Amino acid sequence: MLGIAVRIAQRMGCHNEAELAKCNPLEAEMRRRLWWALIIYDARIGEMADYKTVTLIPTWDCRVPLNVNDSDFRSEMKEPPQVQGTSTEAIFAVVRSELANYVRNTRFHLDFHSPALRPVAKDVSKGTTPEAGEIESLEKMIEDKYLRFCDPENPLHFMTIWTTRGYIAKCRFMEHLAANSSSTFFSSSKPDMQRDSTFSYAITMLECDTKTMTSPLTQGFLWLAHIYFPFPAYNQILQTLKRRPVADQAEYAWEVMSENFVARVQFLWGDEEKTGNPLGNNPFFRMFTGLILKAWEARETAFKQMGDFAVTPTVVLLVRQKVAQVEQRNQGYIKGQQYDVTGMSINASVPAPMGPLYGFGGQDDYAMSAAYPAPSEMATLDVDVNNIDWSAMNWDLENAPVGEGDSKDLSLHNLRY
Repeated sequence: MLGIAVRIAQRMGCHNEAELAKCNPLEAEMRRRLWWALIIYDARIGEMADYKTVTLIPTWDCRVPLNVNDSDFRSEMKEPPQVQGTSTEAIFAVVRSELANYVRNTRFHLDFHSPALRPVAKDVSKGTTPEAGEIESLEKMIEDKYLRFCDPENPLHFMTIWTTRGYIAKCRFMEHLAANSSSTFFSSSKPDMQRDSTFSYAITMLECDTKTMTSPLTQGFLWLAHIYFPFPAYNQILQTLKRRPVADQAEYAWEVMSENFVARVQFLWGDEEKTGNPLGNNPFFRMFTGLILKAWEARETAFKQMGDFAVTPTVVLLVRQKVAQVEQRNQGYIKGQQYDVTGMSINASVPAPMGPLYGFGGQDDYAMSAAYPAPSEMATLDVDVNNIDWSAMNWDLENAPVGEGDSKDLSLHNLRY
């Protein structure tokens, strides 16, 4: 249906400013809003299905919608309303469109989706000044043009602020990944600054995501936030901590992951009993927990070698508890035991909220593009993130029938971005 909608919009000329110029201002603006909504959603669906989308590319010229209120339009208007430079009810959609407009011209996006189109893309390799990069210019433009008018106490504005800052951090993150080969990223020849920058951007992604997930102001928008699980950030942080377990930001990274893990996974552990589809039997859960436990094992080993003791972070405690519960369940030791609303035993010593691990990433550990070999049977926690056929998934875990969460039907929600 989405593909049909995109094709209809193209036939209507929603992507073409020459066609939009034939419409009155109200009709033209509604078509721009429709086009950007469709394209952003289509790009996300493509990411979820490991499909190299051909819609978010620099071959069309539909402008970003105006930052104006609906009440500013009149059907009889001959000219579009003037943008007042303040916050409006359209600000979230407008900022998302601005960011998508930037991404469709970037090297890291086009190298993955449409390398042949790089010559026709706008030059986003340089900023407006020699010392400023394009992402810095984008960030300054977004802050000055939109975010400075936002009220952090307004739910829509709060959502706009933190999803935008998280997305910009992701752009920096992806740009660094694209600029560094996965095979050499952690080699001794790479400056620590490059490695630490990518690590810091991943941490920022989680920080912004946690603010979005935990604020009472965003409860009405969690349906959208759920489909953007920041797995690339987790993957980068955990792989870094596995190789450099006592890095300068290591302790803080574990704190940030713990806060985000609790915020992200607290929603659907209780649905395990309701749906009869235990999350712990899902191979993606085993993959994710395997990454966490391996990274922590490396840190514990490093501390032991130094004769010190590492305090176990919340995320590791919760994962260990859940893994133990899954093992008991699979061995048939806890049949008939009562569970509370989190899906944990009522006798559990630590409440361990867990939800669907939305948005697992499809790229390899450190580079934008990746190969996706045929799926392997993943019977243990030692699962390689690169050996998964992401395109063969039923991503609707939340509505999956009973039994669709096993290793034969690799169900989970949402991919890469």
